[in-house]
Amino acid sequence: MIEITLGRLDGFIPPERRLIVTHKDQAEATRKIVGPRCPLIIAEPDARNTANALALAALEITKMGGGPDAIMISLHADHVIANIEAFKNSLCTAVQVAESGDLCLIGIVPKYAETGYGYIERGESREQRGAFRVASFREKPEHKIAEQFVASGRFYWNAGLFVFPVNTLLVELESKLPSTISALRDVSSSVSSLTMVDSGKLAAVYASLPKISIDHAVLEVSKKVSVVEADIGWQDVGSWDALSRCFKTDAQGNFVSGDVLLIDSHGCTVDSDGPTTAILGLTDIVVVHAKGAILVCPKSRAQDVKIIVDQLKEKGRSDLL
Repeated sequence: MIEITLGRLDGFIPPERRLIVTHKDQAEATRKIVGPRCPLIIAEPDARNTANALALAALEITKMGGGPDAIMISLHADHVIANIEAFKNSLCTAVQVAESGDLCLIGIVPKYAETGYGYIERGESREQRGAFRVASFREKPEHKIAEQFVASGRFYWNAGLFVFPVNTLLVELESKLPSTISALRDVSSSVSSLTMVDSGKLAAVYASLPKISIDHAVLEVSKKVSVVEADIGWQDVGSWDALSRCFKTDAQGNFVSGDVLLIDSHGCTVDSDGPTTAILGLTDIVVVHAKGAILVCPKSRAQDVKIIVDQLKEKGRSDLL
C-alpha cells in the first residue's frame, strides 16, 4: 500500500520532495520497497503518534531548503482512494488555503454513518470553492449521532489527510508542545539531515516526548484550521471490516485471504496465515488467524479490536501483539 500511496503522487510531487516517516524496525524494509521513488526516510525509534512524526517531517523540510512559504502534505499509507483526479484537485485547493497560513485538512464527504472515524464540522465558507473554516472536531460518535452528522451535510470524516504551511505548523507546535519541538530542534541542528540521525541519540530524546496526535496537540485548539471537502472514493484500511469495502470480494460479499473454506456464508472477512479455516453459515463475521492467535468478532465490532489489544497489554501478552 505504500507503493500505491507513492504512485498517487507521480507527476504531482517529484521523488526528491517526498519524505517517509516510519518506525525504525520498518525502515530497511520500507527502503527496499520504495527505492528511488522516495529516497528520504526518517526512522522513529518509537511510535509516539502523529504530532512527533509531523514535527520531524517539518524540521527536515526546513533543512531541505523549504523556505518560509513551504507547504507540506501528509498522507497515510493505509488508505484506498478510488478517484485520483479528484484527490489531486482537493490537494490543490488545500494548498491554496494553506498558502494563506491556515492548517488545512481534507474532509471526506461521508457515505454512511460510520462510528469508527472522527468528524469535522464545517463553519463559514472560504474564498476557495469547497473550503471552509473548521467549526469543531467531534470524536468517534455513537451510531445515532453519526446518522445526525451525515444527515446535516455539515460534517466530514476526518481522514488524517493534512496540508500544512510548515512555518505555521512549527509555530503552533512551539506554542502547544514547546519542550517537544525544542528537543527535536536540538537533534535536527546537530545533523545535516534527520534521515541520517544516530538512532541512539534520537531515541534518548524520543523517550521523554508525550505520545500525542497532531489533532489533540494542535488542530483541536488552533484558531487557524480549515477544511476542504473531498468526494474521492476514500476508505481507511485500518480495520478488518474495511477490507471488504476496499478490495475484491466473492459473489457473496466475502473477503478471503489464505487457506479458507466458506460454506453458506455472506459478507464475512476471513484471513488465515496457517491452518485451513472453515466457515459455515455465518454472516458479517470477521475471522483472523495470525501467528497462533485467533480473532472472531462481528464486523460491527471490528473497530473495538483495540479493547482486546489493551487487555492483552495489561496481561503482559506482548507476544500476541
